[in-house]
Amino acid sequence: MDHLLDNILNKLTKQVDHAEVYAEKIISTDVDILNDKINHAKDEDIYGIGIRIFKDQKQGFAYTTNIDRIDETINQAINNSKLNHKDENLVMIDNSKKYSQIKGLYNKDVIDMDVEDAIEYSQTLIDLTKDAKCNPTSGGFSTTVSEIQIMNSNGIDVKEQQTGCGASISVNVDDNDVVSSAYYYDLSHSVNIDLENIVQKATKLALDSRNAKPTQTRDSNVILNHTAAVSLLGTFLSAIGSENVQRGRSLFKDKLEMQVANENFTLTDDGTLDYALNSSIADGEGMPSEKTTLIEDGILKSFIYDAYHAKKDEADVQTTANAVRDSYSSTPSVGFTNLKLDFKDVVKVSDIQDGIIVDNVMGAHTANPITGDFSVEVLNAFEIRNGEIANPIKKGMISGNIFEIMKDAKAVDSEIRQVGSCITPQILADNLRIIG
Repeated sequence: MDHLLDNILNKLTKQVDHAEVYAEKIISTDVDILNDKINHAKDEDIYGIGIRIFKDQKQGFAYTTNIDRIDETINQAINNSKLNHKDENLVMIDNSKKYSQIKGLYNKDVIDMDVEDAIEYSQTLIDLTKDAKCNPTSGGFSTTVSEIQIMNSNGIDVKEQQTGCGASISVNVDDNDVVSSAYYYDLSHSVNIDLENIVQKATKLALDSRNAKPTQTRDSNVILNHTAAVSLLGTFLSAIGSENVQRGRSLFKDKLEMQVANENFTLTDDGTLDYALNSSIADGEGMPSEKTTLIEDGILKSFIYDAYHAKKDEADVQTTANAVRDSYSSTPSVGFTNLKLDFKDVVKVSDIQDGIIVDNVMGAHTANPITGDFSVEVLNAFEIRNGEIANPIKKGMISGNIFEIMKDAKAVDSEIRQVGSCITPQILADNLRIIG
């Protein structure tokens, strides 16, 4: 890979002002479950190259999965730049910092897996679900082995290998004239995923959700399970992105060093965490990954930046190593790595006299992206009475404002789980509107 990228970069530097080559090789295995059978299994091997250039302060980009078409892809990137407007904020990074080693991102046990192993793991998910007297409806097992290399004309040359593994199961069970359903999954850089735990979480939730009863409309406490919490936090977190701030789409614009959350709440973005799902030695531009404190004791300390939005900002700021890419087929954009939510205030379910606990929500995407107001349907929700989880809720909604929630939010004494970017406990929201 090194020799090929060197040749591409040499060709580019003769024709443009700045150039970057992003190469990605992914070997993946995917097995899908449909109802109680293995529906589909495949191995896939993809090698793609993305070429990004700056010429006369105009950006051009093109990509290919055909190495024989590299010259054509170079010309396409250059021609695409001619269609764009000049942008004085375009910048290609250089780097004098060292890349830190991060534990647990590459594991040989994933490399040794093949499609037959993945089929066997998927069949185990099906069998365990049936043993629990539930019906598997969908799910599967997958592995990935990836190698990414970034080189640019300013001296960046970084390469990293990672492995990944995932398992999931959706289940349902008869519930009088309807069905009760639930879902659970786990992701890791290793094959140390506990299939029994995944199935136990999903089937117990489905079984416990039977014979649901209506809830009363009231203002009360709501415990947001990990998935529900992350779904609703989307609007709050988007206000910390520099792109939204610069476009006037953030409620946090002009609020640096001001109180924006509970004084006992701290939020960090850390791409260097050992074993974490979104850790990497470098971001999508080749900048060494960093830890950035975004909110400390409720005070807003920083936004997240890639190189472009750092240069564009009115303040004198640097990239926080938060350039992310979907793949070789995309250019860098601003995004989170591992967001760690830390609360000093921790409560137990036994401390709550009245409220509900919610596993997931439907409709979080309809939340107002600026104000944070939301109204969502609750899924797999249960009443809390006198410190104990009681009957399941038949139908219900919750409404409120995520920015107001975070001013009083507390952690629930529960497991810490990574869902998407967020590493979080369950979260207690005070006095949300519960609609029966």
